[in-house]
Amino acid sequence: MPFLRLLLLPVSLLYGLFVYLRNLSFDLGLFCSKEYSVPIISVGNLCSGGSGKSPHVEYILSLLKDYKNIAVLSRGYGRDTSGFKWVDQNSIVLDVGDEPLQILRKFPQVRVAVSENRNIGIQAIIHDENKLIVLDDAFQHRWVKPGLNILLTTYDNLFINDYLLPYGNLRESRKRADRADIIVVTKTPNPLLPLDEYRLKEQISPFYHQKLCYSYINYLPLKGVFSNINFALDGKDVVLFSAIAHSKELVDYVQSKSNLVEHFEFRDHYNFKKKDIQKIIDCFKKIKSEEKLILTTEKDATRLAIFKSYFEDLPIVFLPIEVKFQGKTNFNHLILQYVKQNIIDNTISKN
Repeated sequence: MPFLRLLLLPVSLLYGLFVYLRNLSFDLGLFCSKEYSVPIISVGNLCSGGSGKSPHVEYILSLLKDYKNIAVLSRGYGRDTSGFKWVDQNSIVLDVGDEPLQILRKFPQVRVAVSENRNIGIQAIIHDENKLIVLDDAFQHRWVKPGLNILLTTYDNLFINDYLLPYGNLRESRKRADRADIIVVTKTPNPLLPLDEYRLKEQISPFYHQKLCYSYINYLPLKGVFSNINFALDGKDVVLFSAIAHSKELVDYVQSKSNLVEHFEFRDHYNFKKKDIQKIIDCFKKIKSEEKLILTTEKDATRLAIFKSYFEDLPIVFLPIEVKFQGKTNFNHLILQYVKQNIIDNTISKN
C-alpha cells in the first residue's frame, strides 16, 4: 500500500503546481478578491474534510445569538441543484445539502443560503439586508476577501504534517495557512495538558498576526430522529451508521458507552439508498436484546426523511454534538471583538 501511494506523488506535484499558480495570480493581483462593507467571517480548512467546520459555524452562531440579521452561506455540498438558493424549513437535502439544512433547523432565526459562487451569494444576502455573514468552508474561495479568516486543523492530523491531494489530504500547500487570522486545533483531548498545548504551538508556529485556539467535541444526549422521545445510550446494543469524513472519534465514543454491534460506514455526504436502510434494519432486528438502538449522526439524520416509513416503531436516534473551547483560549473574545468593531448599524442588528 505505501508503494501504491507513492505512485500518487506525480499527480500531487501537478495538482500543487496548479494551486500554486492560482494563488500566485491572486497574490499578484491578476485575480481580484472582492471585499464587502459587511463583516464576513470565513470558517474553513486546508484539508479535504473532517475538521469540524459546521459545528464551529454553529458555535459562532450561538456566540452571536444577541445579534439580528445574520446569514450563513454554504456551497451546499452534495446537492443536486445549482445557483443561489435560500434554505427554508421545507427544503430537502437534495436541493440544499445536509449541513445547511441542519444549521437552519438549529438556528431558525438565521438566514441560510447556498451558492457555489460565493460572490453571487453574498450580494444576494446583502440585498436581503443581512448585516453579518458567516461563510462555511470558504478558505480556498479566494474570490472573496473575508474580514476574519478562521482555519481549522485536527489534533490527530495537523496540516503541517499532511501533504497535497491525492497523496495526502491537503487542498493547497500548508504554507497558505498564512492567510488565517485564527487557527483552531479541533478535536483535542479534554483537558488539554499544558505540555501538549506547548507542543502544538511549537509545531504550528503561528505568525505574529495569528491567534491559536483549541477546541474539543462535547457529546449531547440522544434525540429521536422522528420523535421527541428521549433515549439513553449507556449499556445498549447499538447499530451505528454514518456518512461523515472521519468517524473514529464517533466510534470511540459509542464503544465507550455501549455495545457497538455493527457500524455501517459510508462516504461523506452519501445519499442513502433503500437497500442501505434495509441492511441496517435487518441487522438491528437480528439483535436478540430488547435494549437496542439504531444510531446515526445529526448530519446524517437530515437525509432520512424519505425513509420515515421504514423506521416506523423502531428506536432510531441521532447523537448531537457541540464544540467547546479549552479554557485558556480567547476565541470568544476574538469573534465578539471583530463583530463589534465591524457591524455597520448596531441599532438595527443588536437586540
